[in-house]
Amino acid sequence: MTKKQPLLSAEEERELHRRMVEHGDEAAFEQLVLANLGLVIYVVKKLPHWNLSSSMDRGDLIQEGNIALMHAIRTWKPTHRLATYARRVIYSKVFRAIENKEHLIAIPVNIQEAIRGLHKARNELTQALGREPTQKELVEAVKLSAEQVNDLLQVSQRQPISLDAFNNDRLAEEASEHE
Repeated sequence: MTKKQPLLSAEEERELHRRMVEHGDEAAFEQLVLANLGLVIYVVKKLPHWNLSSSMDRGDLIQEGNIALMHAIRTWKPTHRLATYARRVIYSKVFRAIENKEHLIAIPVNIQEAIRGLHKARNELTQALGREPTQKELVEAVKLSAEQVNDLLQVSQRQPISLDAFNNDRLAEEASEHE
């Protein structure tokens, strides 16, 4: 654990950024990273509790956040405070890491986001209507085609099956055929 670094003023951030960009000053980069490590902890602690039950532990999430912080520092333009920009980058990268590790079978992030939007629309319609929405109502709410909605629902409900279970079922069928 590193000792707590003092927060930087806006002027100090801009000066370190200038040194980093103009002179390739790695010490300035390191100082920006060290001064903002607490932001990573803050973002990870603020994640919704349902995200933390994922396959990643808090240490992995912090490591992902640290990588995101370094990326944010390298891509930051000092029109706003670094923390304002970095917070969004850290949250996005940590959330994406959770999404990528959450599923046994990788589902592209854009599909995961569409599924999340579909579930959100379904929950909102259920609340508003007092019943489960029809397929047509769901299609209108999410502004996708009926086929796309069906595909998203199928992907979200799909559960992986064991290949051993498949082989055992086939072996049982073959054994019953030979009796």
